[in-house]
Amino acid sequence: MEADSKPPAGGQTVRIGIDARLLTGAYTGDRTYWRGLLGALSRLLSASESRLVLFSTRPIPDGTLPESPLYEPVVLPARSGRLWSLLRLPMLAQRYRCDLVHTQYTVSPWFTIPTVTTVHDISFLIEPRWFPLKDRVLLRLTVPSSCRRAKRVLTVSETSREHLIAMLNLPPEKVIATPNGLPTGFHPIPPSEAQAWVRHHYGVEPPFALAVGVLQPRKNWQLAIEAVSLARSQYELPIALVLTGKAGWARRQLDYAKRVWVQDGWLHETGYVPDEHLVWLYNAAALLLYPSFYEGFGLPPLEAMACGTAVIASNGGALPEVVGSGGILLPPDEPGLWANAIRTLLTNDAYRESLSMRAKAQAQRFSWRTTAERTWHAYLQAVNCE
Repeated sequence: MEADSKPPAGGQTVRIGIDARLLTGAYTGDRTYWRGLLGALSRLLSASESRLVLFSTRPIPDGTLPESPLYEPVVLPARSGRLWSLLRLPMLAQRYRCDLVHTQYTVSPWFTIPTVTTVHDISFLIEPRWFPLKDRVLLRLTVPSSCRRAKRVLTVSETSREHLIAMLNLPPEKVIATPNGLPTGFHPIPPSEAQAWVRHHYGVEPPFALAVGVLQPRKNWQLAIEAVSLARSQYELPIALVLTGKAGWARRQLDYAKRVWVQDGWLHETGYVPDEHLVWLYNAAALLLYPSFYEGFGLPPLEAMACGTAVIASNGGALPEVVGSGGILLPPDEPGLWANAIRTLLTNDAYRESLSMRAKAQAQRFSWRTTAERTWHAYLQAVNCE
């Protein structure tokens, strides 16, 4: 639990404008970041006269953030989100006397006050093929210049920080790692209870492996399918795979893997799943598979570890930082190794229980309070032009 606290030393009062549009949409990693950060900032600054001015194009749903006098919601509808962030947001920040604006990825050249931007990762530069042409062209045009404009660039892991510095040629002191905290609502539930809930709501029988994330090439879900198929055929394990996540793009590889590897209906695709369902799925699962080629952080392994669920994740990007000793890390292109790890977890109870204990301990290392403290320090640096 994160305790209330006075602001960090210095106690400077500032008005921070927040591009809060991502709080108005579906549950995603981006929404989790802003929700966790702003909630922790409201506790960190509870004794402060500072304010968080939440700019959005739609009202933020009730219950998204805790009640706090620090929040000043400002809603201004817009037909074009890009024009809103390019032109309207700088005008709003000036109108509401903000000392600083915090955005994500994009910083308008029309700001006349300091800005901070959060860039979760630059995977669009690391491997452009993971993105549709339109997205990677837009990201290449906007993100590097935005990072140069911003007084401070925040990112969610040391791995991502190193890549930002190296690939965008940014001064090291400008880029600050502010790792995500553990999202609320993820905790152990007795497996029999969770399995009964999943059986009722999704019609899935245990044992099953779980895969969580947007259905897109970077997530490498074809390896999860192949690994489960190998575990079934080579080791005769009666395990299913539950694949959750909203539709992404370029499903060709995923559909090919399904045609080649899936028989007997053991693959269950649920589509998008809200957080209140995910906690039951994590606890009912025998293990989580997370074979992503690259992650700037990787929230699903952290959520699963908080539930005590065994995790097999790739060693791509920042996943070793997140998983640590709380899971099994493997190359994202060796399905045979993944199948063998599945066998180990399903047949070695003592090892699985030991890994579960380490997973819960690892998850508790990630606190939104730490994220908020580092972010607040970056705000003060940006305002004071350090």
